[in-house]
Amino acid sequence: MITKFKLNSIATYKNLVEVNDLKKVNFFFGNNGCGKSTIARLFYEFSKSDLLIGPFSQCSIENFDRTNENILVFDQEFIQRNFYTNEDLDGIFSLDEKNEEIEEKIKNENELIFTTRGIYNTKKENIESLEKQREQLKEAIWETCFDYNRKFKKDFNKIDLGSRKEAFYQKLVDINQNTFTAKSIKYLTEKYNKFHVEELLKINNILPLDTFQKIIDLEININELFNEIIVGSNDVAIAPLIEKLNNSSWVNQGISFLDKEDDNQQCPFCQQPTITQNLRNQFEKYFDTTREEKLNRIKQVFSDYNSVFSAFDLELQSISSQKIVSSKVLKLQNIIQKVSFSNQTEFQKKLEKPNERKQIKSISNLKELVDEINSIIHKHNLEVDNIKQNKSELKDDVWNYIADQVKNNIVDYLTRDKAYELEIDTSKKELIALKDNMTLSMEKVREWQAQTVNTQKAIDNINDLLLKNNFRGFRIEKKESENNITKYFILREEETFETHVFKTLSEGEKNFIAFLYFYQLCLGSNDSENSTKKKIIIIDDPVSSMDSQVLFFVSTLIRRLIAKKGTGKDQQGNKLIEQLKNENIEQVFILTHNIFFYKEVALAFGSRICSSTSYFNIKKINNESVIERIENYKSIAFNDYHLLWQEIKKDASEKISMALMNNMRRVVESYANFMGLIDDVNLWDLKNDIPEDSAENLIITALISQMQDESHRVSTNDEIYFTRISEEPKDIALKSFEILFENIGGKTHYNKMMEIC
Repeated sequence: MITKFKLNSIATYKNLVEVNDLKKVNFFFGNNGCGKSTIARLFYEFSKSDLLIGPFSQCSIENFDRTNENILVFDQEFIQRNFYTNEDLDGIFSLDEKNEEIEEKIKNENELIFTTRGIYNTKKENIESLEKQREQLKEAIWETCFDYNRKFKKDFNKIDLGSRKEAFYQKLVDINQNTFTAKSIKYLTEKYNKFHVEELLKINNILPLDTFQKIIDLEININELFNEIIVGSNDVAIAPLIEKLNNSSWVNQGISFLDKEDDNQQCPFCQQPTITQNLRNQFEKYFDTTREEKLNRIKQVFSDYNSVFSAFDLELQSISSQKIVSSKVLKLQNIIQKVSFSNQTEFQKKLEKPNERKQIKSISNLKELVDEINSIIHKHNLEVDNIKQNKSELKDDVWNYIADQVKNNIVDYLTRDKAYELEIDTSKKELIALKDNMTLSMEKVREWQAQTVNTQKAIDNINDLLLKNNFRGFRIEKKESENNITKYFILREEETFETHVFKTLSEGEKNFIAFLYFYQLCLGSNDSENSTKKKIIIIDDPVSSMDSQVLFFVSTLIRRLIAKKGTGKDQQGNKLIEQLKNENIEQVFILTHNIFFYKEVALAFGSRICSSTSYFNIKKINNESVIERIENYKSIAFNDYHLLWQEIKKDASEKISMALMNNMRRVVESYANFMGLIDDVNLWDLKNDIPEDSAENLIITALISQMQDESHRVSTNDEIYFTRISEEPKDIALKSFEILFENIGGKTHYNKMMEIC
């Protein structure tokens, strides 16, 4: 069943108009030119193909089941296609009621089709529900994953992770199918700041290892010098005497005469044997220069040590501002400063007491720290040289991080999605089996129908209805079948040949016979392939150019199409009042501008028609059509005739007013004109049974007198009639109004109009 249709950019529907929540029976009321025929044309175009093209390309119809439903449209184009363009009409077949056995088979099979279709539709709705749930599950995992995209887009805005949720999710699925290592968010932040935020420059200086090694070598040399005991001239026993006599030069000259090989010798000055080996050693030590030389050597080596140490410290200072190594450089500087201070102290002590052994501290244990600093600098410079590759690797690390964060979510989703997939696939297979069963059943029905096709029944029905409505000058006849295809044609009375009679009929005759043919199509079919499909019927202004008798007769036929199935509930628990009596009819759309037709179909027998009903009012505002849902048929604002009834009901005066009388007169006159009751005899006879001296007689006389003047406005004659009744209560006028309608046979119409206005 169709539940919704859209009109857009077609005729007077310039902007999108949606009509939702359609029911079994749908009434559309609107004046001529407001857009009713456009709706009928939309349904006809859609009946031919799901793909709407041309002017209807931006329109749509939803939930039409083309496999099991067939659209029939009655409008002026239907008349043109079937009666003007073609001289012959397609035959309409129905079951021969005499073949009760086959009819029972068809009935039972149709019931099976109906039951199967119900199961099919329920299964289809369940599949749609499962697919919707599966889609919602998919959208939820997409959203969960894409939240990370939004977060990184905020904090890592220079890394593009894409903007499509589906592609983003699929990338994470692909990553999780392989082994990967996820970095920490701290690592990612540091690398992002380095590669994308900070100014990335190479560090040109590294700590010179040769300088560092030279310091270590000097430390070894210094410790060797500091370990030696250095004794000077002032340390020998004879030194004080020589210093006191101040004759060191004289003594040194005398020593040159001594024999270095002889242990005991005579003094070269006194010739006494006073020169012993011990004394000679004291002389040699006193006049020895090695002590000073050693001290000078220590001073020189330590000076070299300080120079190299300072050079290394300058190298440290040159890279101390580099953030990536600043903490380690500072640590190294603190250590070597302490070592330097300690070694300077030891140096001074050695100079003061060279005859004592001393030792300085070494920085050789800092080699690992120096190498680490250089390694960081080297790695940094490589990153600068390969910045493009590093940015790419960082992007991969971001993807891996997100993939790791949503890993469990994805696993859970894929498990649940697989369960949905299996359930949907199973249900679809069952759906195909149900459809195959319905197809098989429909094939059986078609075979049985082929045995009992009766195309004469539709002819008899149409001709019978023509006679009942006093159309006696023509009838429908059947041509001889050709290739088992039956055709009808219109034949005038007392004629035996076939001519295009339809074009010679009056507009009323054309519309009536066309509708009778359409009505038989609604009951039967002119297409055996579609004979088992349920019908969706669209009827657009069927009473054009028809007199009142035919109008009411057509209304009666349409009410049969939309009659309720009954009361109570069926086996499935559905209310029968909400179902159509004719099980071959799925849905009906009725479009009209005719007030009387609308009331006859929708109002007069409202309790007999299907209660699954919706009402719509079509209006044209500023040359643009709009469709509004209304609560019920009572909400329709009809034309002046309807407004006159409203004025009569809401008249607040206590006594009869001229306006009330004029409104009542116009209503009676309009109704009588429409019903063909305007002539002198008929009108005056309406008051025969009313007592002459009663107020009702006087009021009805005034109303008839006004109508005889053929007045459609307040006039001087109105005052003459009004003067006689002006003192009467308003209720008497309304009672007289009711009596008048009852006497002209319009009591039902009166009751309905007083009810809805």
